[in-house]
Formats: sequence, structure tokens, C-alpha cells
Amino acid sequence: MPAKAQRIRRSPEAAREEIIDATESALNDMSFGELTVDLIMQRTDMTRSSFYHYFSGLDELVLGFLDRVEKEIHGAVDELLDGDGTEDYRGATQRHLTDMFVLTEKHYTAFRALAQASNKNQIVQEQWRARLIDNFSHMTAAFIRRQCALGRSRVTDPDRLARALNLLNNALMNDNIQRAEPDDPIEVGQVSAEIWNKMIFDN
Repeated sequence: MPAKAQRIRRSPEAAREEIIDATESALNDMSFGELTVDLIMQRTDMTRSSFYHYFSGLDELVLGFLDRVEKEIHGAVDELLDGDGTEDYRGATQRHLTDMFVLTEKHYTAFRALAQASNKNQIVQEQWRARLIDNFSHMTAAFIRRQCALGRSRVTDPDRLARALNLLNNALMNDNIQRAEPDDPIEVGQVSAEIWNKMIFDN
């Protein structure tokens, strides 16, 4: 009698991450519109029903990408936005923003799926705006106020400038991931940083 295959035990967090990893892998071979639950789960050793234990559907799965992307963006820019910065505050802005744009290359398929899903699903669109635009705009406004207090900036409306700068970054990201041949993310990050430095410190 053949031995029964041993079931792999995973924590709920590990299983959820494995499904997200499988989805990101699948999106290297197909568009988000071609994706199905069966195609995703074929890349794991879990059952189709396991998918619905963790996600209600593909749009909720895409929010799993948002969790991952948001966490990594925080890792790239929080040191800049949360602190007073070093004396080389212009260089710090360039380093951190460039790191953020490099993430778009690392998670190219995830960003592209998020962009496609946000065009069709209101919940994904609202979460994208709240977490990647509104939240970072609030952090950026606080950063600008600290630069004003340190005498480095004379911005008179930190909230509106912060929103404009984050909308700029969002537009640059979305434009680049939709290109057949994306620009070098380091160069995109450097352009973004030049604009940030000009608008925050040279006024």
C-alpha cells in the first residue's frame, strides 16, 4: 500500500504569504486579467478551497500585494520622513526616494496588478489612495514642518505641497509600470528627489 503523502503544516500567515508569492510568480507569465484561482493554486501544494480560507477573491488577494508594498515603502522612506534627517538632508531625500522607486522594479508584477485592479475595483482604489497617497502625504507634511522648524524650508502650505509631491510619485510609478520598456527606477527616483528638494528646500 503506497504511503500517504504527508500534509505540510503552515501557520495561517505562512500560507497566506505563499499564496501571494505564487500569485506574484504567476503574474510574470500572464496579465492580472488572465489570472484565476486555479492557476495560482497550481503553483502551491495547497487546495483550491485553501485560497478561499484566506481570501474572498482575487481583488482581496491584490490587497495582500498592497500590504507587502506598503510595508516595504515604509522601510525605504520612514527613516527620512520620521526623523529630522542628517545634515546632508538633500542627499538623504535622494537616497530614500531612489530606494522607494527601486521597489517598483523588485515588485513590478505586484504594482502592475494593483494598478489594474484599482481601475476596476473601488475598494482596491480606496485602499491604494488611503495607504499609499493619504498616509504618506500626512507623513510628508509633518516632515516638511520639521524642516521649516529647523530653518531649512520656508514652505507656507505643507499639506498641499505634501499631497502634490506624493501624487507626483504615484503618477511616476504608475506611468513607469505601464511602459513596455520601463525607465531605470534609479533615474526616476533621482528625478523625483530633485523635484522634492527643489520644492521643499529651494523656496
